[in-house]
Amino acid sequence: MKEPIYKVIENYVKELINSDKLKKGDLIPSENQLSEEFNVSRMTVRSALNNLVKDGYISRQRGVGSIVIGSRIYDNISAISGFTKEMNRKGYEVSNILLELNIVQADELLSNKLNIEVGDNIWEVKRVRLADNRKVSYMITYMPVKLFPNLNEDYCKKSLYTFVEEICGLKIAFSEREVQAIISDEEIMESLELDTPQAILYISQVCRLQNGEIFEYSHTYHNGYTLTLNAVSE
Repeated sequence: MKEPIYKVIENYVKELINSDKLKKGDLIPSENQLSEEFNVSRMTVRSALNNLVKDGYISRQRGVGSIVIGSRIYDNISAISGFTKEMNRKGYEVSNILLELNIVQADELLSNKLNIEVGDNIWEVKRVRLADNRKVSYMITYMPVKLFPNLNEDYCKKSLYTFVEEICGLKIAFSEREVQAIISDEEIMESLELDTPQAILYISQVCRLQNGEIFEYSHTYHNGYTLTLNAVSE
């Protein structure tokens, strides 16, 4: 069966990225260029590019074009094992840099996300995640203090999911994620040591225990690698 033309275009652009003909931060060919090259409508090209956005290959910026995000390290965010175990399985040595560990009071947004009362104490954990000593993500995690009164800096420098399951004896069940491509701001650039603004894959996540209780709300900013995207994982 002949492959649909939008898939041909999609695979063509993927190959440009995977072969390093297009690198992170480069603009891919425009919709007009691709429609002329493949002799198809811009609507067909747009379908291919939308799939590339969903797959985390490119970010589409109004007035600029479609920018390559990256294609070096692959991570399946449908897995609930966490960054450390997932990257270890892929052969990467994982380490963390703890930037901050604070206790803050939940505002309206955090109370809604964590299903707690406004003013409740929550842990705010800011970390940089490394794969083979390369900074690949900046993560801000919020967890209720009442669930994890014994959280400390040592645990935060390792896997928080290991802390939750092996130290606290709780069972992680599933997560709900929202994913989008953004351009890095000053905080992200400083944390990941970026010289210029870069296309970043941003993931907002709420994670629940087996009893349905929310134990984590986090923001993760991934630089330079592609993820397989699923909105809900179980």
